[in-house]
Amino acid sequence: MYCARLIATSLLATAFSTSTVVPAFAQKPGPQFWRRLSCEPLEPRTKLEAFEERYGTVIMKGFTQVTAIEVRGVRVDAVELRDLPRATRAMGVVVVVGSGGEKPQENRAFIDYEEIDALLSGIDAVSKVNESMTKLVGFEGKYRTLGDFEITVFRQTRTGTAVSLTTGVCNQARVTMSLDDLARVRAMLVDAETKLDEARQH
Repeated sequence: MYCARLIATSLLATAFSTSTVVPAFAQKPGPQFWRRLSCEPLEPRTKLEAFEERYGTVIMKGFTQVTAIEVRGVRVDAVELRDLPRATRAMGVVVVVGSGGEKPQENRAFIDYEEIDALLSGIDAVSKVNESMTKLVGFEGKYRTLGDFEITVFRQTRTGTAVSLTTGVCNQARVTMSLDDLARVRAMLVDAETKLDEARQH
C-alpha cells in the first residue's frame, strides 16, 4: 500500500510539472521525506492528528487555553478529542506559534498527552546547552516533538543565548525569545497538563 501510494504521489507530481501550477509548488522548500503536495506527512504522527483526519464520524472537541501565563507569539491549549460513535478519545496540547513582521505567519503543532513529560524533560535539557559544551565558536541544541514543535537554543552574538520556537514543516512559523521566556512556555505546558489530568478523571 505504501509503495502504491508512493507511486501515485510521484505520478501526481509529474502531472503537475506540465501544468501552470508548478511555480506555486516550486517556491516551497523541498521536503526531507515523502509528503503530499500540501507538504503534510503521509500518515498522522500523533493521536490528535489521527482524530483530526477521521471521516464519517462525529468528533467532539473540548479545549482550554492557558491564560495564567503569557508569552508573546505563543498560545497553548489543552485539548480533548472524542469520537462519539466509537467511544474513543485522544488528549494533548496544541501549541500555536505566530511570527510577526511584514508577512505574519502562524502554524500549530499537536502534542499527545503521553508526549508531554518527555517534552518537559527535553526543554530542561536543551535549556542547559551552552558554549562550554564545545570548543567551536558556535553552538546549538534542538528538541523536536513528533508533531514538529521544535525548540532550538543557540548563540546569539550580541545578546548571548537565545531560543527559537518553530511549528510546521513547509509554512513554518517561528518566534525568537529568551531562556526566561522558554521557562514560561514550559510553565504553560505544565498548566495544560494539569488541566488534562483533571479532565482524565471524568
